[in-house]
Amino acid sequence: MHESQRPGAAASAPTRSQRLDRLPFTTEHRKLLVGSGVGWALDAMDVGLISFVMAALAQEWGLGSGELSLLASIGFVGMAVGASLGGLLADRLGRRQVFALTLLVYGTATGASALVGSLTALVVLRFVVGLGLGAELPVASTLVSEYAPRRIRGRVVVVLESFWAVGWILAALVGYFVVPSSPDGWRWALVVGLVPALYAVVVRRALPESVRFLEHRGRTDEAEAAVRRFERARPLGRSRAETPEQARAKDIERRTHRGARPDGDPRVDHVAVEREILVQPDRLLARALDLTDVLQGLGHGFAVQAQVLELGPQQGDPGLCGGEQGEGDRAGQSAVFRPWSDWSPTPRCVRQWRGSPRSSTRRRRAAPGGRGPGGR
Repeated sequence: MHESQRPGAAASAPTRSQRLDRLPFTTEHRKLLVGSGVGWALDAMDVGLISFVMAALAQEWGLGSGELSLLASIGFVGMAVGASLGGLLADRLGRRQVFALTLLVYGTATGASALVGSLTALVVLRFVVGLGLGAELPVASTLVSEYAPRRIRGRVVVVLESFWAVGWILAALVGYFVVPSSPDGWRWALVVGLVPALYAVVVRRALPESVRFLEHRGRTDEAEAAVRRFERARPLGRSRAETPEQARAKDIERRTHRGARPDGDPRVDHVAVEREILVQPDRLLARALDLTDVLQGLGHGFAVQAQVLELGPQQGDPGLCGGEQGEGDRAGQSAVFRPWSDWSPTPRCVRQWRGSPRSSTRRRRAAPGGRGPGGR
């Protein structure tokens, strides 16, 4: 008798997109990021080159301000049109295919611009260049974001966009060394613009196709192979078994051990203060006052109020603080019990005081061997 599949069995399995979202940053992510980033840099180099070429053409061809404005703006008109068409083509042909095609289009058009002898021909070619530039930028960004892990997707896209600055630096170097080198220096500068056409071969062969596009086209075997390729890649930085929560806890442990804030602020954090006054309940007030001096010396306007909260061991873990649960009412202190689960995966005994601005509360010190702040 045929056994029917249990309800919800298929739904419990993560999708390929979810599997990609859960991955750490691997060598395959780095390869995709750098490969797409080089395409962005070449885009920016092409946009920047025309600025240096225009300065040379203004002298050689005697162009006026109106003609120079047309030459500069026609490329951006092409980019607006190309950006509108790039997404449609990427959904039909694939992200990687359109990425490589746009590099080939604007790289070839830029190289052909080195052979023109009239302003009209140059304007037409610059429009074609703009088509390729505008279509390439959103497609490359989409391809990277679809593969990037969810918890660092924003940072990955920002790093991708930073390659735009690299391209402008390259354009400035070409404009400084190549354009003024000879009367035809501007033509040789445009010849350098052929590099994106050659790089299209690298994109076509080295970068992966979008998993979502492959699934939409029914090419599930290719989509599965692409996901497994990223899953088998070597993680970079933190290990694969480390969850974001564990990484956060380790980062806090490392920083608070040095007395720094978990968010990178060099001032002492209250978590570090709490850890400094662990375990020794009899000397709680004295240690709290000493650490208050530290806080005030670093610009924190905190003073100890009359009530000190002692956080003892959680239930099921007696003796962690040197006493059973309920032994907190010493020296006028009030006992409160809760697990140390907000900052560390290991329950800890923490003593904490409430702070208030120094201007509104006068700090109270206890005499040696005297009673705590709760008693008078």
